[in-house]
Amino acid sequence: MFKTMTCAMQKPISIFKTILDVILPPVCYVCGTPCSGKYGLCDACLGKIKHIPPPWCGKCGRHLSNAENLCGECNSKKSYVENAWSCCYYEGIIKECIHLFKYRGYLGLADIFKDIMSDFIRKNEINKEIDLIVPIPVYPTKKRERTYNHAEILARSVSKSFAIPLDTRNLKKILWTRSQSELDREKRLKNVKDSFLAVDKMAFAGKNVLIVDDVYTTGATINECAKVLLNSRADKVFSLTLARGL
Repeated sequence: MFKTMTCAMQKPISIFKTILDVILPPVCYVCGTPCSGKYGLCDACLGKIKHIPPPWCGKCGRHLSNAENLCGECNSKKSYVENAWSCCYYEGIIKECIHLFKYRGYLGLADIFKDIMSDFIRKNEINKEIDLIVPIPVYPTKKRERTYNHAEILARSVSKSFAIPLDTRNLKKILWTRSQSELDREKRLKNVKDSFLAVDKMAFAGKNVLIVDDVYTTGATINECAKVLLNSRADKVFSLTLARGL
């Protein structure tokens, strides 16, 4: 009976949406022009998203202009991450989309983010190396203010696409920190130091863990989380972000 009532309720909603789309045609989230794309973005905006071509630095995912495995920066710093990958350059359309998603509640953009990240994983066969997916956690106060963790939404969609287990309970942020976007590289490293904790270390023991987040800038947050996971006896730690800075 409940199922019948649900179906009956869905029909008026669907009809209302169809009428509303005729009166007020859907517009692109970014440029505001009428569009009917499934992502809420027009073809012009979709075409402006810049994907990062290989080869990539093995530690930070930056595009390399030569056949070296590591960029100059990663050659001189300690990284707890086995490999870090990023799908797009953090600029233009994708930067605006992430901002709308992260700060203004445009959660419908999760569909295009899911497809971008899933396509990247599939093409590079990353899923074959991963036992567990973990989103970058946010401090409880910040999550209550925003009502959601953007990294968890991304991680959950990747987990579902590849049937890889997701753990959102055992890596926690235990210290409030300033937003990393407000800080330079040196201050970012200090800002996140010792701010994460593994609740149940056995949840990560012997597993290859993929950390998921929206943006890779200096990698300080991801590296700090990777250190906690390795100290919890994770076998290897990888990271995937939707975008990274130039």
